[in-house]
Amino acid sequence: MTARTIIERALSYLYTYDNGTNEVIFNDRYYGEHVSGDRFPWCAAFVYCIFEECGASNLFYDGKKTAYCPAIHEWGKKRNLIVPTSEGQYGDIVLFDWNGDGVADHVGFIITRNGNGTYDTVEGNTSTYNYTNGGYVLKMTRYYSSIIAIIRPQYDSGKAEGVKKDMKNEKFVIDVSQHQGTIDWNTVKDKIDGAILRCGYGDDIASQDDTQYTRNISECERLGIPYGVYLYSYATTEAQAKSELAHFLRLIKGHKPVLGTFLDMEEGGTEHFAPRACRVVCEGLKKAGFTPGVYSSLSWWNSYLTEIKEYTRWVAHWNPTCGYTGDYLIWQYGTSKVDGINGEVDSNYYYGDFGKPDKTASTTTAAKTNENKAATNTTKKTVPDIIYQVFTDTSGWLPTVRNLEDYAGIDGQPIKGIRVYLNGDTLAVQTHQLANGNIDKVTIFASKHTIRYRVRTIGSKDYLSWMENKKDTGGGSDTFAGEAGKSIDRIQITVK
Repeated sequence: MTARTIIERALSYLYTYDNGTNEVIFNDRYYGEHVSGDRFPWCAAFVYCIFEECGASNLFYDGKKTAYCPAIHEWGKKRNLIVPTSEGQYGDIVLFDWNGDGVADHVGFIITRNGNGTYDTVEGNTSTYNYTNGGYVLKMTRYYSSIIAIIRPQYDSGKAEGVKKDMKNEKFVIDVSQHQGTIDWNTVKDKIDGAILRCGYGDDIASQDDTQYTRNISECERLGIPYGVYLYSYATTEAQAKSELAHFLRLIKGHKPVLGTFLDMEEGGTEHFAPRACRVVCEGLKKAGFTPGVYSSLSWWNSYLTEIKEYTRWVAHWNPTCGYTGDYLIWQYGTSKVDGINGEVDSNYYYGDFGKPDKTASTTTAAKTNENKAATNTTKKTVPDIIYQVFTDTSGWLPTVRNLEDYAGIDGQPIKGIRVYLNGDTLAVQTHQLANGNIDKVTIFASKHTIRYRVRTIGSKDYLSWMENKKDTGGGSDTFAGEAGKSIDRIQITVK
């Protein structure tokens, strides 16, 4: 049985609805009779039924029946099927803990790892407005922070089952960093066609060099392993992009990365400056005699990097087939086990000949025009996105909200928990909670940005005044939003 069979079957049920009473075919099949009511949440029954329909019951809970998420979690631990929450891949079972109590509350399947701290999933008994008992089969986007465990069923083996095999000169390439530890390159050499090595991240600071880069590149050169190099970007300003270019050039000087040099674009909060950062770094690499390229996820290529057409494209899409419709040279399809490396390693197909110009990149007049336009816009202030979500007893952790596109909360439901993320990092949130756990006052701490926030108390028509953290004082004078003794049901947060 393959992951592709399981996920395609799960997706075939998209938008199946339980009429709000848990009356759904998955419960009928699981219990062997028609049932309804609050006692029959069906997210786990959905997973069970998918494996059963595909004739693969043995891959889930040892072929036995369960509709209880904590039992699935315990089974995964006993069978040593748990993988790190940041390393999920297509077909994995994912378990969520909405209230942070260490007990699994919900379950689904992973479709894609997006590279920005989220997964795309398919789940039963969910919705976009109520995590606890939603009533639909839907595709969702979930943050790592809400995941308690990822379980990898023992599907049939093979590198990226179902991948596209019709391109010529397909080569197997891994990408590595210090996260792989000390690699036994002597063993790895005969298992791969090439490798792309992380040299560092962010500004040109020695402490931000990848701690395994010097050894990795030395070993590849000693053993004759073709390699490329990438640098992880955090740039949101022209100055930071130039510093990243200097960082890159310092570490590749004197080397010959025949697979190319790539700027890794995936950091949350850098989206709007990303096209300009790509051009600053890639043009600098080109001027220095290197072949420049850009790595990013499918969603970023389709949403933020649509105008980047003049450099080599490396697409991350953890899926049986690559969903990117434009030209690309490298496809990161998932992970593999490679002898000589502890754990799994990100894996790619490289379509072409190493060291030859990439035909997918073109310096067209339109591209040059876009570059000129980007250059004229660099004086505009770039503001990172802030993402937040709240918890209520009735609905659990609600969907995340970005900036001021909406508010977090449900009218009349007291907020009892708040999470805030900026550039992928979790910000410190201080709340005052009443005896019943309801929040009446909140403040947010951030050392590098001024965060503005406002709340609405239950029963009020309007929000209270905007408050903001005082970053210049290290948080010591941060101000509370809210009124003593009055529970809140809405919050909005933005970066000034």
